Amino acid sequence: MENNYVVGNVVSIEGMRINILMNEHSNLESFHHDGVFYDGVSIGSYIGIIRGSHKIIGRIEKEFLEDVDKEPYNHQFLRERFRRHIEVSLIGDMYKGKFEYGIKRFPMIFNEVVLLSDNEIKIILQRNSSAIKYKLLLGKSVTNDIPMELSGENLFNTHIGIFGNTGSGKSNTLTKLYTELFSLENKKICKNFNNTSKFFVIDFNGEYVRDGVLHKEKKTLELSTRKNSPDNSNKLPLEKSVFWDIETLSILYSATEKTQKPFLVGAVKRYIKAGRIEITTDRIIERIGESFYNIFKQNNNKEMLHLLHKSLEVIESKVERECERNYEKISDSQTWLQAKWHSKYNTYYLDSLYMNDVNDKEIREHEEKLKAKLLEPKVKNNIDHLTITEKLKIIVNLHLIYCLAYGRVNFEHINPLIQRIIARSSFIEKTIYVCDEEKPWSLVNVISLRNCNLEAKKMLPLLIAKQLYNRHKEESSDDNNINSTIHLIIDEAHNVLSLQSTREEEFWKDYRLEVFEEIIKEGRKFGFYLTLASQRPYDISPTIISQVHNYFIHRLVNDQDLKMIGNTINSLDSVSKQQIPNLAPGQCIITGTSFDMPLLVQVDKLSKEKSPSSDNANLIKLWSNV
Repeated sequence: MENNYVVGNVVSIEGMRINILMNEHSNLESFHHDGVFYDGVSIGSYIGIIRGSHKIIGRIEKEFLEDVDKEPYNHQFLRERFRRHIEVSLIGDMYKGKFEYGIKRFPMIFNEVVLLSDNEIKIILQRNSSAIKYKLLLGKSVTNDIPMELSGENLFNTHIGIFGNTGSGKSNTLTKLYTELFSLENKKICKNFNNTSKFFVIDFNGEYVRDGVLHKEKKTLELSTRKNSPDNSNKLPLEKSVFWDIETLSILYSATEKTQKPFLVGAVKRYIKAGRIEITTDRIIERIGESFYNIFKQNNNKEMLHLLHKSLEVIESKVERECERNYEKISDSQTWLQAKWHSKYNTYYLDSLYMNDVNDKEIREHEEKLKAKLLEPKVKNNIDHLTITEKLKIIVNLHLIYCLAYGRVNFEHINPLIQRIIARSSFIEKTIYVCDEEKPWSLVNVISLRNCNLEAKKMLPLLIAKQLYNRHKEESSDDNNINSTIHLIIDEAHNVLSLQSTREEEFWKDYRLEVFEEIIKEGRKFGFYLTLASQRPYDISPTIISQVHNYFIHRLVNDQDLKMIGNTINSLDSVSKQQIPNLAPGQCIITGTSFDMPLLVQVDKLSKEKSPSSDNANLIKLWSNV
């Protein structure tokens, strides 16, 4: 045991809380004793309690003076009148230079209290550091300037939460963590992480797209709802089988569970044959003819002919402008398409012809004329070149005609879905590239949503997360062992995990949160890990916050944020909670399942080349000639 500098004695023991009476040698800021320097006693620092050959370690949580005379109205300060006390919570035990976290023995009254040397504090803060294989140098302890090395192997197989107000340093901490990890590639970690892990960053503000940030060979997708990417290089690749999956369509178009989702299931099944994920031109022409027949055969809903016109308009919109002059519109070639609805007699009519008077043969003849028009080379070529969202518009309109004709749905229930498909198709075409097979991802993939509108920022992260999780879960379900991992990093996570959002319907918000709650509850079993960074933890679902394993907490001042942190993180002690609103930029409290106790760390600032683009504007540079 090292030489000890005694500063007090235990005078009271109440469970885990120890009251210590300090002596007259304990009031300096620092001490030098037998060639060893010691820091003085202060809130949040560590002290030792001698019991035999063991040194019980405690953390100081409270300091106060005892008035021996007990005369509150006497304001005279006399040194003999007051006694200095501190309250300590026990955290572990040190024996023969080794620290073990947890309570194995308690102090006794009058046990001596001693200061700890820097070497002893380092042992406490960096317990088992010699056994760490993937060391991540994050920064230094705030009180002792001891380098803080985190265990990569025990951190990145957990869910991580990084919280702090704007300017507190959370983006630097997130980037520092992963930059340190990726710096081990080709050293202690195999190249490309042995092809067993993939990292995906959902970047709402474009902070991580610059070269040199996170990883020098990262793949970057800068999605945009403002402009199209002709070569699809800045679009999210999606397999056809994934696009036509009902879950994907439900996410893209916010389909309700009980009415609109079953409708989509029916639409897809009517057009896509088992084993072939393709809607063919012949299939579309066949269904248009069938819809024409149902409209005039059933003759029971005024919306049906309008829906058919909408489908034909999609096809005709593909006509090249130079051909428009000599092009005869489909509706002009088939007179029955110009029929109107008679609200009094509940039938379609054309001039003096009422469709409830026509026979089946006449309807079939006009159906064949319409199909013949669609088979003309110019029109057929248009159908051949329909985009996947244009095909979707057509099939949902035609399927709605079918359902209305046979009384299977209510138009008012499905029409909002139709309108969402029309409205969202433009930005989906700009942000999603539907391909025949899965495109390979890099080790590190940054998906920037900076140039996307609010609707896309809500929908695309959900789509990305669900598809990555479902595919990884399927690949892992056949084997109880985890052979590969996916790490999904979401900066500004409140944008997609908000519980307080009022810009979307309640059912859709519930669905969005349920998806991420499932991932954070079950993902660890399959090797799927989340890292969430946010300036407003209060906005995020408490279920999600409580399921995070390790927390990096920067400065938070909002009462609701502090209350959320206090209620959901049980590994924070009272001193750490009180420090959160007063943390300086770059300082954070680290706590969670991978750490024995809360650590107060000053995170090293990354170089400008490696830092995310999150700095404040330089007004001196902007407003002057400097």
